[in-house]
Order: sequence, then C-alpha cells, then structure tokens
Amino acid sequence: MPDYQSIIIIGGGIAGTNAALQLRKGGFKGNISLFDCTPDMPYDRPPLSKEFMLGEVEESDVLLVDPSVFEDLNIDLHLGVLIKDVDPHKQEIRTEDGVTYFYDKLLLATGSTLRKLLIEGSTLDNIFYLKTLSDAKKIKKQLGEINKVVIIGAGFIGAELASVCRAQGIEVTIMERSSVPMAQVLGEEIGEYVLRLHHNHGVDFITNDSIKAFHGDKKVEKVETTNGKSIDCQAVVIGIGVEPNMIFTHQDLEVNRGYIVNEFGETSLPNVYAAGDCVMWPYKDELIHVEHWDHAVNHGQVVAKNMVHEKVERYIRVPYFWSDQYNTRLQYIGYAKSWNKTVVRGNKDAGEFTYFYLDKENVILAAMIVNEPKNVLPIRKLINKGSSIDIDALQNTEVSLKKLS
Repeated sequence: MPDYQSIIIIGGGIAGTNAALQLRKGGFKGNISLFDCTPDMPYDRPPLSKEFMLGEVEESDVLLVDPSVFEDLNIDLHLGVLIKDVDPHKQEIRTEDGVTYFYDKLLLATGSTLRKLLIEGSTLDNIFYLKTLSDAKKIKKQLGEINKVVIIGAGFIGAELASVCRAQGIEVTIMERSSVPMAQVLGEEIGEYVLRLHHNHGVDFITNDSIKAFHGDKKVEKVETTNGKSIDCQAVVIGIGVEPNMIFTHQDLEVNRGYIVNEFGETSLPNVYAAGDCVMWPYKDELIHVEHWDHAVNHGQVVAKNMVHEKVERYIRVPYFWSDQYNTRLQYIGYAKSWNKTVVRGNKDAGEFTYFYLDKENVILAAMIVNEPKNVLPIRKLINKGSSIDIDALQNTEVSLKKLS
C-alpha cells in the first residue's frame, strides 16, 4: 500500500461513488473524502426515466448503496458542498464556504451538465428537464395530473420517458430536429426503426422541426414550432443533451470537450485523475467521450486502482449502453462516429436482430442489438479482436457468433 494518506473525490455520481468503493476494496487505508454539490445520497440514474417514474421502485431503491456502507467503509461524505477552487500546486481544494482540504491524490468525477433551452416562455411552470433525482420526483408528481406532454429531443432519455408516459395513457408528442431519432449516432435505418417503434405505441413524432416558443399563463399550455405548428400540452420535458461538467480549469490542465486523460485516468496535472462523463479518454487510437452508466462504473473503478497502484491497469473497455423502450431492449456496444457498411443479422420485422457497423476492411466497429441480449458478449470479443469478418457468415444466424470470434 502507498504511504500517502488522503484521496479526495469531487463528484458523488456513479463514477465517483464506484471509485470510492473500489479504493476500500483495493485495500487503501487512508482518508477518502467524497464531495458532491447536491444534498442527495449517491443514487443510480438509469431507473429515474423508467422504473422510478412508473412507481416500480421507491426513492430508497435507487441509491447506489445503503447509506450505512459509507460509514462502515469510513468514507467521508460531504453532500451539498460546492467546490470553489482547486490548487494543484498546494494540492488543496477550497469549498464555497472557505474550508480548505488537502489531498495527496484528487479524482475529478464531476459528471455532466444539461444543455438548457432558453427561448420565449422557457420559465413557465411544468417545463422540466430530467437528470437528477429531484427532476424525476417533480416529473413523476405531474404525470398523474396531466394527459398531454411534449418531449423535446428524441435521445434515449426522451424516448424512455415517452414509453413510460404511454404506459400511463398520456398522449405524447416528441419534437426532433432531425429526420429520424439519433441518426447521427445510430444511422438512418436504426433511427427509422426507433421512429416506427414509437409510432406503433401511439406517439406523435414531429421531425425536421424545432421549438420556437412556449405559451401559457403561469403553466405551459402550448408549444409553437419553427415551422408554424402549435401543440397543446400540459407539460414539457426537454432532453437536448449534456455537456461535460468541467468546474475546474488550469493552464496546465488539458481539456477538449472534457478533461483529457490517458489510459490510466491521469490528467496532465500530477496527482490529478478524472473519470466518467467529464473525460475524453483513449479508445482504439482516438480520444472519445462517453456518457453512459457502464462507462462511469468501470472507468471509476479502474482509475481508482491506478490511484492506489500507479499504472496497474489500462482502461480498454469497449463502450456499452442500453435502453428499454416498451417491450424492446436496445443494446449498443462499440463506438463508431462513421462507418463504411452495415449488416443486419436476424429478423428486423420480428424485432429480434443485430445491426452491425463495419469499416472498409469489414472490421466490426459497433453493433445495435435489439432483443438479442445473448449477442452482447460475443460481439464485445469480436470488437476487441479487431479482425476482418466474413460478411456472409455474420449475416447467417446458423453460424454462431462465438465461432466468428
């Protein structure tokens, strides 16, 4: 074990909390201080747009761990505390109320912040964003009192919330600037599949349009679009993406849409690490940014190991995320900003298929897996292997993916 005594983690979300737990699991005996700007105990985010909203789980069920775990592991929680400044030379942090804390090593796990839609009427009541537990509680309270909602943005959070609202009999209109949902990430064909999925469950999709203004007295009553449409509603939920939360800047700290880290989670500053949504990290010879649960958990754990034993484990995990919408589970594995060809394996019409994204050498970059969860592990191996694939064999469901790997 190292002879230093103090590790500070800024950010009590999924990455920061998992890092703190891993430090103790790995045998670190020194002081661990976990700071977060919200007063809430560390909680899990994926259930907020699904199970919590449907009433299938309670607030206590979404906590990452029982509160007693922090006490048992001697992890000092500082909740509702804002960090005003970090001095990397003195190795100190200073809170907004003027208290200074010394660290031997510092982890920035500051997550992300919402993009806000600042237009006419955006301060009306019943206009919501969904990111925090507090947000989820406000929306959940209103769902029982409304019958028409407009969701702005067809990303995974908006799509999941649409499926929850339809399950409760609420009329849903989704506004999307593109021609199909998530086309930039998933391509036109999968975007069209998601669009049909929601149409089939009664969602009204307005595409190639954007919001011009919100109208109402005190509460939102109507949405006006750029193309001149008017949509009656009793609530609006906005989901137009997030940005890395970089609360700390320094002339020697490298940033580019997030804190830049190496494969061990080290930033350009000595003894300062970063993990989770707030980072750009190396994956297959490029720096990428991922904002999903699987990355936050695993990155936080690996970086924690490297804080205790320097450069003990490289972070090379293939990105992965999932989304449950109606009776459909969508699982995406890999990373592809662009691709040369796509291959469908399975029955798309039956809603059980895997859609592969390949480069010009027929190497699998990523895959969207629809209601075929057994395919996740063999596809992860194929992506890790990085070899050219026989297209005919890949399309043939009689050929096991395990044999291809």
